[in-house]
Amino acid sequence: MWVEFGLHHSDFWDITIREYSLIIGARRKAKDAEVQAQRVLNQELGTLIQFAFHDPKNMPDFAKAGETGPRSKPMSNQEARAKLHAYFSSVAAQANSQLSNR
Repeated sequence: MWVEFGLHHSDFWDITIREYSLIIGARRKAKDAEVQAQRVLNQELGTLIQFAFHDPKNMPDFAKAGETGPRSKPMSNQEARAKLHAYFSSVAAQANSQLSNR
Protein backbone atom coordinates (compact mmCIF):
# COMPACT_ATOMS: atom_id res chain seq x y z
CA MET A 1 0.00 0.00 0.00
CA TRP A 2 2.91 2.32 0.77
CA VAL A 3 4.18 2.20 -2.82
CA GLU A 4 0.65 2.34 -4.26
CA PHE A 5 0.34 5.84 -2.80
CA GLY A 6 3.48 6.94 -4.64
CA LEU A 7 5.80 6.89 -1.64
CA HIS A 8 9.33 5.56 -2.05
CA HIS A 9 9.96 2.11 -0.58
CA SER A 10 13.18 3.15 1.18
CA ASP A 11 11.27 5.75 3.27
CA PHE A 12 9.11 3.02 4.80
CA TRP A 13 11.75 1.79 7.25
CA ASP A 14 12.37 5.22 8.80
CA ILE A 15 8.88 5.68 10.29
CA THR A 16 6.97 4.20 13.21
CA ILE A 17 3.77 2.19 12.96
CA ARG A 18 1.78 5.18 14.23
CA GLU A 19 3.29 7.46 11.58
CA TYR A 20 2.56 4.82 8.94
CA SER A 21 -1.05 4.67 10.08
CA LEU A 22 -1.39 8.46 10.00
CA ILE A 23 0.20 8.74 6.55
CA ILE A 24 -1.86 5.95 5.00
CA GLY A 25 -5.06 7.27 6.61
CA ALA A 26 -4.38 10.76 5.27
CA ARG A 27 -3.65 9.39 1.81
CA ARG A 28 -6.90 7.42 1.86
CA LYS A 29 -8.85 10.52 2.88
CA ALA A 30 -7.17 12.50 0.10
CA LYS A 31 -8.03 9.81 -2.45
CA ASP A 32 -11.64 9.70 -1.21
CA ALA A 33 -11.84 13.50 -1.50
CA GLU A 34 -10.45 13.29 -5.04
CA VAL A 35 -13.09 10.70 -6.00
CA GLN A 36 -15.82 12.87 -4.45
CA ALA A 37 -14.58 15.90 -6.40
CA GLN A 38 -14.73 13.86 -9.61
CA ARG A 39 -18.30 12.83 -8.78
CA VAL A 40 -19.30 16.47 -8.31
CA LEU A 41 -17.65 17.44 -11.60
CA ASN A 42 -19.45 14.61 -13.39
CA GLN A 43 -22.76 15.76 -11.92
CA GLU A 44 -22.12 19.35 -13.01
CA LEU A 45 -21.14 18.18 -16.49
CA GLY A 46 -24.34 16.14 -16.71
CA THR A 47 -26.38 19.21 -15.77
CA LEU A 48 -24.63 21.33 -18.42
CA ILE A 49 -25.15 18.64 -21.06
CA GLN A 50 -28.83 18.46 -20.11
CA PHE A 51 -29.22 22.22 -20.60
CA ALA A 52 -27.18 22.19 -23.82
CA PHE A 53 -29.33 19.45 -25.30
CA HIS A 54 -32.81 20.35 -24.05
CA ASP A 55 -32.75 24.09 -23.30
CA PRO A 56 -29.60 25.81 -24.65
CA LYS A 57 -31.07 29.32 -24.35
CA ASN A 58 -31.31 29.03 -20.55
CA MET A 59 -27.94 27.37 -20.00
CA PRO A 60 -26.38 28.51 -16.67
CA ASP A 61 -23.21 30.58 -16.72
CA PHE A 62 -20.75 28.25 -15.02
CA ALA A 63 -17.75 30.56 -15.58
CA LYS A 64 -18.84 32.89 -12.74
CA ALA A 65 -19.03 30.02 -10.25
CA GLY A 66 -15.53 28.87 -11.13
CA GLU A 67 -13.81 32.15 -10.32
CA THR A 68 -11.60 31.98 -7.25
CA GLY A 69 -9.21 34.28 -5.47
CA PRO A 70 -5.45 34.20 -5.85
CA ARG A 71 -3.82 30.87 -5.04
CA SER A 72 -1.31 30.59 -2.26
CA LYS A 73 2.28 29.79 -3.11
CA PRO A 74 3.02 26.05 -2.89
CA MET A 75 5.28 24.91 -0.05
CA SER A 76 8.80 23.76 -0.75
CA ASN A 77 9.77 20.22 0.23
CA GLN A 78 11.79 21.59 3.15
CA GLU A 79 8.80 23.57 4.47
CA ALA A 80 6.49 20.57 4.02
CA ARG A 81 8.88 18.27 5.90
CA ALA A 82 9.24 20.81 8.72
CA LYS A 83 5.46 21.12 9.00
CA LEU A 84 5.06 17.33 8.99
CA HIS A 85 7.79 16.95 11.61
CA ALA A 86 6.10 19.54 13.83
CA TYR A 87 2.78 17.72 13.49
CA PHE A 88 4.23 14.33 14.35
CA SER A 89 6.13 15.85 17.28
CA SER A 90 2.91 17.32 18.68
CA VAL A 91 1.07 14.01 18.22
CA ALA A 92 3.87 12.19 20.03
CA ALA A 93 3.83 14.75 22.85
CA GLN A 94 0.06 14.34 23.25
CA ALA A 95 0.40 10.56 23.31
CA ASN A 96 3.17 10.77 25.92
CA SER A 97 1.14 13.12 28.11
CA GLN A 98 -1.88 10.81 27.92
CA LEU A 99 0.29 7.85 28.91
CA SER A 100 1.78 9.72 31.86
CA ASN A 101 -1.69 10.75 33.11
CA ARG A 102 -2.80 7.12 33.48
